Amino acid sequence: MDAQFNECMKVARKLVDPSFLESLKQPQPRAIIVATAMIWFQIVVSWAIALLGPWWLLWLPFLINCAVTQGMLLWVHEASHFHLYSDRRKNDIWCDMFFAAPVGMSVAAYRLRHMSHHAHLGTEKDADGYPYREPIKGFRALAWVMVKALSGGMGVWLAADKYGGSARKQASGNSLSPSWLAPMVTIVFNGLLFALCIVTGRWYLYILLWGYPIAAVAIALNIVRTIAEHQPEDYPLYKGGREQAMMPLARTTAPNWFEKWLMYQANFNYHIEHHLFPAIPQHNLAKLHRHLFERGFYEHFPGCLQRSGFAKFIRLSRNRKNDDFSDSVQDALAL
Repeated sequence: MDAQFNECMKVARKLVDPSFLESLKQPQPRAIIVATAMIWFQIVVSWAIALLGPWWLLWLPFLINCAVTQGMLLWVHEASHFHLYSDRRKNDIWCDMFFAAPVGMSVAAYRLRHMSHHAHLGTEKDADGYPYREPIKGFRALAWVMVKALSGGMGVWLAADKYGGSARKQASGNSLSPSWLAPMVTIVFNGLLFALCIVTGRWYLYILLWGYPIAAVAIALNIVRTIAEHQPEDYPLYKGGREQAMMPLARTTAPNWFEKWLMYQANFNYHIEHHLFPAIPQHNLAKLHRHLFERGFYEHFPGCLQRSGFAKFIRLSRNRKNDDFSDSVQDALAL
């Protein structure tokens, strides 16, 4: 890894109280049950409005489903680190049933590639690094990235690449939940949802309000968030006509409530904390963030804290450097 990121790790490990860090590692099953209930409550409300409500309200279930599917993807990430339950088999079964399979994934397939993101951040070996390596400098580059994402083309490619036949077979050998579980839940849940859409005479809403948020909007949000978290200010950097190696970095975001709901569920906004100490479950990342803040970590690395992922994404696309995050400190403490 780059020397600067290594320096972040060294400073953080010096500043954090080891006994405090150890106390944060235990999963909290009740928190997982509540989070799961919240996700599925939103799904029920969304589809009740979509199938029974007036036409002019369809924007609301669309927005809810965009947030819900993004949230489910982030909970799959959490489960890939075995943070849902101490029992790893239960961790994977719970994730496949309630988060991964309804959107066509499996936690085993996700985990297979995600671990390289931590081991090889900022390098070509990062198998989950496609979003933050997208060039967005200038309007044309930005527009092309968004067209690829929002057209659904990138989502289809990712589905085939990460969760298709060969990838699923490779992951099934390492799966802790039954290999048949995720495909079965995917078929049953989506089949029932599509059937409900047909019965109510609104079959096309399955595509507009479920298929499209998963295949397109979730990919676009993932690109925005991941670029804001990991893309260097000067990327891509060329010297002597050759592209330079990317500098690995991570940023924590202190978003408003809407951005948190839409793009940073499961406390994913505490991203530098997660990369520094990936053994800490999501429900304790806020405590770790405050601990690092109080001990001066962000005084050493102010560029690791930002107010908004959307705003950072736009600034990066405009090729402007903005390393002054002092006004985001109070927002971070208020989380």
